[in-house]
Amino acid sequence: MPLITLDNISLRFAEKVILDEINATIHKGDKIGLIGRNGEGKSTFLKLLAGLISADDGDLKIQNRTTISYLEQQPPEDNSDTLFNIVAHGLGDTGKILASYHDALKEGNESKSSRLQEQIESQDLWHYLHKIDTILNRFQLKSDTQLSTLSGGWKRRVMLAKAIIQEPDILLLDEPTNHMDITAILDLEKMLKDFHGTLLLISHDRSFVKGIVNKIFDLDRGRLSIFDCGYQDYLKRKENLLNSEELENARFNKKLAQEEAWIRQGIKARRTRNEGRVRALEAMRKKFINTRKRQGNVKIHTLEDEKRVSKIVFEVKNISYSIKELELVKEFSLLVLKGEKIGIIGGNGSGKSTLIKLLLDELKPNKGNIRRSKTIQLAYFDQMRETLDPNVKAMDFVSGGKDYIDINGKSKHVIGYLRQFLFTGKQAMAPIKMFSGGEKNRLMLAKILSQPANLLVLDEPTNDLDVETLELLEEMLVDYEGTLILISHDRTFLNNIVSSTIVMEGNAIIEQYNGGYDDYILQKDNNKSKPSEQQSAKAKPKKSSQKLSYNDQQLLKSLPGNIEDLENEISMAQKLLSDPDFYQNPDAQNLTINLRSMEQELELLYDKWSELDSGQ
Repeated sequence: MPLITLDNISLRFAEKVILDEINATIHKGDKIGLIGRNGEGKSTFLKLLAGLISADDGDLKIQNRTTISYLEQQPPEDNSDTLFNIVAHGLGDTGKILASYHDALKEGNESKSSRLQEQIESQDLWHYLHKIDTILNRFQLKSDTQLSTLSGGWKRRVMLAKAIIQEPDILLLDEPTNHMDITAILDLEKMLKDFHGTLLLISHDRSFVKGIVNKIFDLDRGRLSIFDCGYQDYLKRKENLLNSEELENARFNKKLAQEEAWIRQGIKARRTRNEGRVRALEAMRKKFINTRKRQGNVKIHTLEDEKRVSKIVFEVKNISYSIKELELVKEFSLLVLKGEKIGIIGGNGSGKSTLIKLLLDELKPNKGNIRRSKTIQLAYFDQMRETLDPNVKAMDFVSGGKDYIDINGKSKHVIGYLRQFLFTGKQAMAPIKMFSGGEKNRLMLAKILSQPANLLVLDEPTNDLDVETLELLEEMLVDYEGTLILISHDRTFLNNIVSSTIVMEGNAIIEQYNGGYDDYILQKDNNKSKPSEQQSAKAKPKKSSQKLSYNDQQLLKSLPGNIEDLENEISMAQKLLSDPDFYQNPDAQNLTINLRSMEQELELLYDKWSELDSGQ
């Protein structure tokens, strides 16, 4: 059943054609990935469907009573309302009533709350309160927290909850995974797989898109191509189409316009490039394993050969770091050698950026020490981004106003350099205010990568970057001869680049694994399966009436102390969370999640104690 029909829709901004007489039908149950380069108009296309803007020409038909929810790319920055109220407003007028009732109860305004209670009862709205609480819990959100106190990733969760709560017929999501940690991305992926409505999403997280969509809308130079298939098949079909287009141009001896030449810059060599990238990664990961002489879960040891000291970038010995009573790093050791490419993953607030700051001497560990190479030349891409002057030309921003910049000892014209990052000559001379969010990030990367450095630190560099830029960035980073430390939640990006992955497991526990994200998951699953295999090989469990084994007796003796220690940790966490000022701390949400985990663990310890105590 068609929910939306687009008939010869056209839209342009000034001289730029965004949509050029496009035709498409969106059916009930479609899960569509909207693909295209930065600046092609993907976000504009979603705004058109959401009714926020109108087309210049053509006919947009939406079936009667079709409800549409829209998650915009940038969450609001200055909204100080509570999370309960923001999510409730996703229910329209009903939500406004419930938000007012929630505020009245919190303020202790009995007359107002009584009046609103009568209104809620007369309109039978009580079940919506439960619905709001359910979705807040699903996204691990506290109802009375103010939105303005949250990090970007948590703001995304709030706005997603608001978009999803009304269970719309059509859900429009613009970069829903930006700033989210991998755990949240996986949870959202499952949620969207189970979503029974129609979905249209923009995302450059290839693993995320691959796991969800069954149809692709490809927006390219104002034209919309529809691929009735999943993401993997789309890639093959798209490459064939581009190769055919290139051959056709060659056959008719047509020279591609300068403005389009960069579009196919990597198409012809993409397959060869990918094969080369795989070979480079295999060699890099093999070298990493051989250096440590370990497999599986990598344990880092200090190099014994003093002649190799010059190859050490960082030598970390048993460092710990806490913010007041909140421990983020506990007795962590690490050895980073010249040329290694290391990924860092973990939940929002788990301490990834803190670990980087410890390595770079911006923070001092409470315990332990870090030895750093004296020859470090740092280039640092921070997730908060520096402020871009909208009136400065792109080329001047990258080169500091010079026509030529030095790249790897060679003088290169800045426009030629920017072409490597998929900017045309016209774009290079344009002011930054003309760029989309993804283009601005691409420009930031061009500036960072132009700096002479032997240590490159990238904190979430992939946000808002299109797939073509991601592939080119992957190629540059694999070929980069210096040392790379990369924080990212993009699983495919990590798989394609890093030789090892540091995982912030939570509760200040940090482990390092060989390979990328998929390798980490495989090693973690293998480590989990080994104890269960050993247990299954043992004799059948004894009945409760039998005498406890020696190990169980020892466990029974230790449980009261373990329970007391855990109760003290829970009490400390509850005390921190009872202080309203603590929610200004970016780690507040992470502590909330850890608190729930500790409470569940405490229940398990009590159950085990009861079981063993009754069987002695």
